Amino acid sequence: MTTVAVSGAEGALRDRITEALEQVFDQVVSFALDIEQIALNEVEWFVHLAFSDDSDQRELIGLLDIADKCDISRLVLVSSAMVYGAWPNNAVPLSEDAAVRPNPESAFAVHQADAERTALDWADRDPQRRVTILRPTAVASPTASGLIGEALLAAAPIRTRRDDPPQQFVHLDDLATAVATVVQLEESGVFNVAPDGWLTARDVRELLGARPIVRLPIPLPGRLDRYVARRVGHQAPKGLLPYTRYSWVVANDRLRSMGWVPRYGNDQVFVAADAGMPWDSMNAKQRQALSLFVGTGSLIGLLYGVISWLRRVAVRDDA
Repeated sequence: MTTVAVSGAEGALRDRITEALEQVFDQVVSFALDIEQIALNEVEWFVHLAFSDDSDQRELIGLLDIADKCDISRLVLVSSAMVYGAWPNNAVPLSEDAAVRPNPESAFAVHQADAERTALDWADRDPQRRVTILRPTAVASPTASGLIGEALLAAAPIRTRRDDPPQQFVHLDDLATAVATVVQLEESGVFNVAPDGWLTARDVRELLGARPIVRLPIPLPGRLDRYVARRVGHQAPKGLLPYTRYSWVVANDRLRSMGWVPRYGNDQVFVAADAGMPWDSMNAKQRQALSLFVGTGSLIGLLYGVISWLRRVAVRDDA
């Protein structure tokens, strides 16, 4: 009998992953650090969801200490593709061989990278230990979305100047089956989790329909974070600006080679999760404020351009 213990972030993500594992394995238990260790005697796999913004690194360290005491040597860590970072020179798409270099302003991405290092260091200390790392792109579904998926769906109609990177969204159900696949096949290593391909800027515009793309000047990290938080209705992860400016889409070839097949495409997830337009949820005063802000930003940009042009002309005349 194979028993899998699921720990880490609670909520819809954990529930759906637990349901997917229950379709495959004899017993799936929910795990907390204060559980009686005698209940872990039959556990062969830990599945840890580091997929939250407020997870404490000590929780993962404590989990690995318990794994040592109970002689549990297999771990699946659900991380995030955000660990690759969103940078102007990123490959499109990114493979699992790409460097881990999260944008420092994103505490969420930095946390995931720290969790990965902790897990890999644990595995390196004993050749019997096996670690599998899953790096899903933004997770979303009609009924529930991950923190990053929810935030990026809200930010989809907001762009800075001419930045239009490709976007990816993986369905929560597909992430759940990805976890079940790697546990069932006892695969170790790193696997990206994403649908086939991605949404281009044109795709996003078509999916948004009549709702306009709002262009904002940069740098606006604080403004974008506050805007997204208002849109989703609660405290959203901060430091999202680079992830809306540069590409961080990933390839799923390695996971597909294991037999995993995504059920939903990017466009299906985007539409089903209803990215919506922030304009829709604003009252008249908020719309007026945003319009004024955008207009003011555009005017400032225009004035700056004129001043720069005049300076170049003056320098050329002096020469």
